[in-house]
This record gives sequence, C-alpha cells and structure tokens, in this order.
Amino acid sequence: MTMLIADLSLPDVLKTFIEEKRNAKFLYPPQEEAVRRGILNGESVVMVTSTASGKTFLAEVAAISNVLINDRKTIVTVPLKALAYEKLMDFKAYEELGIRITASTGEYDSDDRWLESFDVIITTYEKLDSILRHKPAWLGDVGQLIIDELHYLGDPERGPIIESIISKIKLLGLTPQIIGLSATIGNAEELAGWLGAKLVKTNWRPIPLREGVYLRPFLSFNDGTKIRVREVGDPVTSLAMDSLNGGGQAIVFTSSRSSAVKVAKQLAKAICDSQSRLIDVEAASRTAEEVRRASSSKLLGDELSQLIRCGASFHHAGLELEVRRLIEEAFRQRIIRALASTTTLAAGVNLPARRVIIGDYRRYEAGEGMVDIPVMEYKQMAGRAGRPGLDPYGEAVLIASNDREARRLFDLYVNAEPENVVSRFFVEENLAFNLLSIIASGYASNMNEINDFLSNTLAYSQYRIASNVIQRNALMRRVDDMLKFLIESGFIEESNGEFAATPLGLAVNKTYIDPYTANDYVRGLRELNGKANNLNLLFLAVKSRKIPKLRVKRGEEDKWSDALVRNWSRLPLMPPTLPDYDDDELNPFMEELKTATMMLDWINEVDEDALLKQYDAQPGDLRMYIDQLDWLLGAMSELARILKLRELAGRIGMLRLRVKYGIKADALELALNLEGIGRTRARELYRAGFKSIEDIANSTPAKLQQARGIGPTLANSLIEQAKKLMETGRITRVPRDEEPSGDLSDYL
Repeated sequence: MTMLIADLSLPDVLKTFIEEKRNAKFLYPPQEEAVRRGILNGESVVMVTSTASGKTFLAEVAAISNVLINDRKTIVTVPLKALAYEKLMDFKAYEELGIRITASTGEYDSDDRWLESFDVIITTYEKLDSILRHKPAWLGDVGQLIIDELHYLGDPERGPIIESIISKIKLLGLTPQIIGLSATIGNAEELAGWLGAKLVKTNWRPIPLREGVYLRPFLSFNDGTKIRVREVGDPVTSLAMDSLNGGGQAIVFTSSRSSAVKVAKQLAKAICDSQSRLIDVEAASRTAEEVRRASSSKLLGDELSQLIRCGASFHHAGLELEVRRLIEEAFRQRIIRALASTTTLAAGVNLPARRVIIGDYRRYEAGEGMVDIPVMEYKQMAGRAGRPGLDPYGEAVLIASNDREARRLFDLYVNAEPENVVSRFFVEENLAFNLLSIIASGYASNMNEINDFLSNTLAYSQYRIASNVIQRNALMRRVDDMLKFLIESGFIEESNGEFAATPLGLAVNKTYIDPYTANDYVRGLRELNGKANNLNLLFLAVKSRKIPKLRVKRGEEDKWSDALVRNWSRLPLMPPTLPDYDDDELNPFMEELKTATMMLDWINEVDEDALLKQYDAQPGDLRMYIDQLDWLLGAMSELARILKLRELAGRIGMLRLRVKYGIKADALELALNLEGIGRTRARELYRAGFKSIEDIANSTPAKLQQARGIGPTLANSLIEQAKKLMETGRITRVPRDEEPSGDLSDYL
C-alpha cells in the first residue's frame, strides 16, 4: 500500500507545505523504506538509490522536521560550491515556514559565530571541517548531519575530509542523526556500517532506465531491444537528433572542454538545419541574449549565444556560475534541447534528459595516457537519463566502432556494478594534514588520543587496523614519520610524549592549508624577504597543489624556458644554480611561471578576452584562480606575520586585494570602497580624474557620468556612498604600488 504524505509523523504545517507547494501526495518505494527505517525519527540512514528516486527530497523533509520538532540545527554538506548554491535555492522554499537557511562555503580562518542564528546550514566538506577546527559553541545544537554525494569518500582529496568530519564529531561527543546520500556505491553496506546507519539500497526509478551500446546503425539495449537510428552525420549527432525528433532532449558527455564545444557546434548545426521545428526560436533568442550579457568574456558570450539560438550549448567548469545557471535553467525549460558537457553535470547537478550519450568513455590522465573511466562515473552519467513527468523512459548510450568493442562496453559498464569506495586517508599528504589539524585544534595531544581519532576513520576500518598487527605497525610507522615532518617543519613540538602546535602550526591549521604547502611557503617567504615582487610572490603561491597549473603547449616551450632561465635567481625555491635540465624536468617550473604570469596580467588589468586568447583561461577558470589565491595569499600573509616578516605580510595583503579585484594599485581604493565598482569602472573613473573617495564625494552626478559606464543612478549612488564613507571615517586606504605594472618583461 502506498505511503501518503498525510500519514507521516510530521508537523501539520510541513505536511500541508509538501502537498501544496512541492506537489507531493505520496512517497516513492525507496522513500517509504527509508521512513520505515526511521529517517524521520532520528535514525541514521544511508540511501544509495537511483537518481530521481526522491532521496534528496526526503532528506529535505527530514531536515525541516528536525528543526520544527526537535528544535535542532541541520547541517547539509556537499562536495562543490556550485552544489551548495543549488541546495540553498532548493531549501529557500521552506523559509515561509519560519526556517532560517544559509550557506557558508569560504573563509576557512573564521569560526562563523554568525551561523548560530540559522536552522539549516549548507556547507562544502572543507568548510565544515574548518568549522570543526574552530569548535564554535553552536555545534552543540546540531541534531542532524546530511552528507550529500557520499561516494566522494573515495575521492583522494575530499574523501579524507569527510572521514575527519565524522571522527571529530565523535570526539566532541556529538551524536547527530547522519543521513548519507548517493546513487552509486559498490560497498554501501560497509559504509553504512562505518557510519552506524541503516541502509536503503535499491535500483528503483520512477521511470525505467535502458542502458545500451550504439554500433551504427543499431542501438542495442540491455533489455534485449534493438532500434535502428537514422544517420544524420557522426554517431553522437545521429543519437542526439533521434532523441530530439522523438520529443526528448539529449545530454552528451565528453572527456574534454574542447570536445564539448565541438559537439555543441555539430548539434546546433543539425538542429538549425532540421526540417522539423525542434525549438522555440523566440525563447532561444531571449536566452541567448541573457547568456551573452551575463558572460564577462565577449568571445565566449558570443559563441554561446550563437549556439543557444539553435537550441544547443556546451557546459563545463570554465563557464561562470551565472552562465552555467542560465544554461541549466534553459535546458530544464526545454529551450535548449541538446547539451554537450564535461562531467561537471554528472557531479550531482539535477539536470536530466531522455537520452544521455557518453561520447568518450576514455580520457587522458597525466602519467598514464588514455584510461577507461570508472564504472561509478559512468553510472553517475547514466543516472541523468530520464526526466520524471516528461519522459516515458531514460536511455544511457555508449558508442562502439565494432562488435568486439560493443561486447566489451556491455561487460565493462552496462552490466557492471560500481567500484567499492576505498579510503585514501592514510596517504601521506592526507595523514599529515589531519594530524596537524587534531593537534592544533585540541582533539589530540598524545599517541593514545591520536589513535582514538584514527580509529573513527573509514580507513582504520577498511584496513582492519584494530585486528591486524602488521597493518597497525605500518600505520604507526607512517604516523611517526608524519609527526617528525611536522616537528621538523616547526608546526608542532613534542615534550615527554605530549604534542602541541607552535604559533606557526596554529596559523597553518587556522588558514586550512596543508602542511606540505605551508612548508614551501615558509621557506619561500624567508627566501623572498627583502626582494619580493608580485611575480615571485605569485610564483610561490601557485606552488600549492590546490592550484591547477597552466599547461605549456607545444610551440611555447622556448618562450617559457627562456623566461624561466632569465628569471631563475629571482624565483623562490629554485636550485641555487641553473642545472642542466631537459624540457621535461623544466616543465613543472615553466607551468608555475606561466600560471603566475597569467595572474600578474590579471592584476595589471589585462582584458579577460585577452587572457582567454593568450592562456585559454575561461571566466570560470579565472574565478577559480581568484578564489583559490585569495585564500592562499591570505594564508601566506598570516604565515609572514607569524614569522615577523611584517613588511612582506603587508605586501602580500596588498597583492591579495589586487588579485581579488583584478586591478592596479592606483585605482584599487575605488573598487575596494564603492559598491557597483569593479576593475573596469574603477579604471574609467580614475582616467576621468576621480582618483579618490574625496574626489567622488566632492563631485556632481553630471561630472561622474563623463566617465564611461557611469549612468545617472550609479553616479548618485557613488556620491552618496563616498560622502557616507567620509562622514564615518571608514575609508579603506591602500598604498600606491611602486612596482612596474607591465607584463613579465618588466621583471626580467
């Protein structure tokens, strides 16, 4: 018998809201099972169920119920900032019930006391781990923890952070209800057992999913059916157009951004050339114009706009968040009918289509060459197939070039189970990161307490450390090695078996950088003291493994090796004399220099389209570099302060502001103090003679409008802001930078 919303043990106001505002009257079978297992009564539950089976919605209901009935907070933690934003938008609907909802994804060095006044708090994994390091008092009010995308436990970087979160919660004596969500986990029973949770695992879907392999001209499915696909070009285009002509939509997953763009262009041409009316031309034109205006890159905005007018687009992490949001919403509204994407869409974003086409099941991995993607990744992509309420079924399709490959794809992916999640917690970098964290945050001060922390991790369980003497001894040797490294780096001290963090170690922990990066930064800062400039500081900052390095392309080697050699003695952490390196050995240094130089161009106001042409740095990439360097330069400045390198700390702080705003020092004061003023308008104001807050406060709207990009409303607002700043004395002053403001050649 179907379980009705009206029959659930929920507050009446919540049941009414669900029925009227979320248009839900009954539960799906996986939701029913979770309810029977106590998800609405405080029992910890792991749900490993198919995409669109309702696990996210039920977790929302459990969260709101926890607040309304128990008067306890709920933390929802996710792997990506984009997902945190999507969750925030989903939860915002419940604010009319009086639920206070917010998201916090940055500022790792803050204890976030302001979160105390909220009921539902959405974070990234990293942010939640950082909060647990600060131990704010409001953590005692948390009654529920929802971990979305639980399969990330197997991720080399984010997985150990989830383990650290669980272990710290236990050491604090907190006992929240834990709800874990995922669509693809091979060893779900093991993970549920580790979390002390009941398991709900099922392949049930609201609409059926057929998985198959296309070997032109036939598409064969795992249910035994075979259909002939009308060929209208290459296999991807034929499969996509077949779905569109049948009234569906298509998502094509590719292994690279360039492939996504290429496929999107092919799909756009096919749609526009079609004899059938497949798109709403007016709606597509409106969306195209919105995307063009939202893109900070004119080149990229124009390219996307042309594709969207034909009902197709590409989607990848190089696009700005707002541009991605507009594209996703247009796809949901069926304005965009075909989408070519990298795996950014498979990572939890709710965007289904009738047919999902895996255009590339192999991808390039550095040091390994072309490798098959994991089954788990394929299943994540396949799970996007089928839109409840619109599609009668979903289809996930791989492409083969011969019979042998077709059979292999059925065995390798269609009929295969996802891989087991395996912990990476005991990898040296992760172990050192977490050992410093627990010592500096007061979770452990001796080996017994360190072992207590480790015993709560998934790794401890999976490697059977408690019962396997050989494994336990191997772990203790590694722990000893990491503790010695932390002592030698000056991050912790040991006395009579007791460990304590040094001021330097406390700063590393507070700023959330890993000890290996911190060790590089400390050595580099000492080396640069008295001879620092923006280039070599950026060169040091980008050494962090959190910063993707720009690839030195074929034909660029001479340019960047020459720049590296000429600048060798000015860059930090380089061998004292130039050795006889070959190109492969020089390549990591060249990539770091190229990355640092791109950011040097950014702070010197090089146009974003110029950066796109010269470095292939797209707007989303640029925002990522800005966000990461804002964090890392803040950490560097704090380390310099602890090292008593005060002048250097100030210089790094100035550089951090310039990276954040992408502006030269002379106009930084305008962007820093005035709302509505970014790098472009600040420069135009400066050129028009408005060089300070006082200049603007003493001006008139008519005069301000002489600066390009300043309209009447903004002009009035700027004058009002400037006068208020002068009255309150809250103008943030910045020194004028004496460094050259040109390109790399100024440093050589």
